[in-house]
Amino acid sequence: MKARSKAPARPKGDAEKLVRLRIICIKPLDPDLFGAEFGLQDNSTTTDWIIHPGEKQANGDMRFECECRVKIGTNSVNFLGAFVHGPPAERFLYLSWKPKGLRPGQTEQGFHGWARRMKVHLNTITPTQIEQAVHTESPLQAWVAGTAGDGGPNCASVSLIDGWR
Repeated sequence: MKARSKAPARPKGDAEKLVRLRIICIKPLDPDLFGAEFGLQDNSTTTDWIIHPGEKQANGDMRFECECRVKIGTNSVNFLGAFVHGPPAERFLYLSWKPKGLRPGQTEQGFHGWARRMKVHLNTITPTQIEQAVHTESPLQAWVAGTAGDGGPNCASVSLIDGWR
């Protein structure tokens, strides 16, 4: 499922590339078990936290997809777009479990805004991988574990299983 927020990301000028990113979250916990929603969080500046649900796979995994603009510099790669978070050198995507109906500043069942959020870092994606993805019109894909060591939803900065491919 391709997540979209606002207008679709489009390259601005020759220096930018448009790349699709796909994250496969391996067997995440069912968010309904703790009254939450689970999805790819956009970087909306509205008062609502907007997350976009993924596509459940037959094996229980969840697939998330989004488009990003990318500026490739001499010694840097800068991801831009509606789903990108963090400073330029440390960009990431959020997969978020949000208590249903909760807005910023509200608390519910001990949560302050989010049940848990997973940071999927983009800083290991190389210019070569971006060029290959653009040339073949294929997404860059990464896998992450959906369950943390404590048995709850995975959260914080997560390790990729086998990197970006």
